[in-house]
Amino acid sequence: MASEIVSEEQILEELHQLSPTKWSEILNFITFLKYQSQLEGTINNLTAAELLQSKLVGLWADRSDIGDSLSYARQLRQQAEHRGN
Repeated sequence: MASEIVSEEQILEELHQLSPTKWSEILNFITFLKYQSQLEGTINNLTAAELLQSKLVGLWADRSDIGDSLSYARQLRQQAEHRGN
């Protein structure tokens, strides 16, 4: 699906099939994609100071649905690793 052209209607249809409680995760992912797009064409090796100033640090800070951020990140990585199996 990476090279498939997706219409706005398809995205909205999929969005509306999700519980509205999941929409904040969609917005966070969109924020990540915007940031990633800004980095394209630049050196991806950030210094510690640059990383601290980036929008990535604290991205989940105000999320009330995430208790332990380390466990949550680990869970996301495991889901990504097992996707498509």
